Amino acid sequence: MDSMIDKIRAAEQQAEDIRAQAVTDARDMAARAREEAAERLAAAAESERQKTREALLKAEEDGKALSEQVLSKAREAVAQEENAARGNLAKAIAYLMERVDTQV
Repeated sequence: MDSMIDKIRAAEQQAEDIRAQAVTDARDMAARAREEAAERLAAAAESERQKTREALLKAEEDGKALSEQVLSKAREAVAQEENAARGNLAKAIAYLMERVDTQV
């Protein structure tokens, strides 16, 4: 028959074993949690990098479209100015010829 002291020792040993297992389990859980957090952080970072790449591509496309619009309007304005200048060219030549004739 086990004595009371043997039962106490056995209970203390069992308690120590349970405590040691709890510490090991806690360490394992913490390690798994750190790994999972690192994986989630890496996935979130990659997702944000992808979103940034997509936003940059869209911004470049929008910028190209806007620059084409601006250039098109500028070309139209230059063409109008050129046409106006060409229209006044005959008048300018006549004026200059008149000035030359009056000074000779």
